[in-house]
Amino acid sequence: MCYSPMVEKSLKVLEHDFGVAPVRESFEEYRRLHDQDPKKFPDFSREQIFPGHFAPVATTAGIEPMRYSAWPSAKVTDPSRYTTYNARIENLGSPFWMECPDVAPGVVKVKAFLEWVEVADLLKDGKVSLEEIEAAFAEKSAARRDAMEHAGKKYRPTPTEKKPARERKVTIMISPEGGREIFVPVLVSRHAKGDGFVGPRGGFAIITGPAPKEILRAGHDRCPLHLPRMAAMAWLAAGKIDLRLLGRPGHEVGQDHMNFTYRLEA
Repeated sequence: MCYSPMVEKSLKVLEHDFGVAPVRESFEEYRRLHDQDPKKFPDFSREQIFPGHFAPVATTAGIEPMRYSAWPSAKVTDPSRYTTYNARIENLGSPFWMECPDVAPGVVKVKAFLEWVEVADLLKDGKVSLEEIEAAFAEKSAARRDAMEHAGKKYRPTPTEKKPARERKVTIMISPEGGREIFVPVLVSRHAKGDGFVGPRGGFAIITGPAPKEILRAGHDRCPLHLPRMAAMAWLAAGKIDLRLLGRPGHEVGQDHMNFTYRLEA
């Protein structure tokens, strides 16, 4: 799973990479929506996104702002029961994904991604000490206390904050070695017009595959699928979901040609 990627948001860089132009009207509309409701439509310049946030996605139609969560099929009666911001490559051909409205390939450019891992698992890798983790937890607790006191509220430790560090989870930021960025294939779908819907109609799910050994050692078993640029362009140019362009589980195109590193996220 990839719950929070750091994505490239420079439209000039993305236009150069993918050879397709930004849909200017869509980005101008997003800026208007942000001015009206900055909570629902966060500042687009922020690289880190969470499910429900928006990011630039390259499709055959151009580069558009899209929601980090695909729009599921109308046949899905309770969408809130499902995670639609990640799509496992093993399940990509299922009716759940293939019946998404206007389903199509897209690509995002990712600089890094954040994951929750068990502290006990992370310590086994030996790259981070318990003291460093405890210091990171203390820093976050202090920041939360300061924010609450600034708001005139009384600070109380949460049940999680009271747990010993070894029994908690911690966030790590995983990135390609050498400061490289990765081309990540995504599944794009679109909300039906009408119904009083406001906002960009496109939504996307990051396609994930089995994690390489460096990420497995840190205690996480999934990783965004990453393609060489030419393979990403072929996926994009197909205009439709062609699973052959992604390889097969465990043998994804490009998956074995990149090393990753991680650090604690303060």
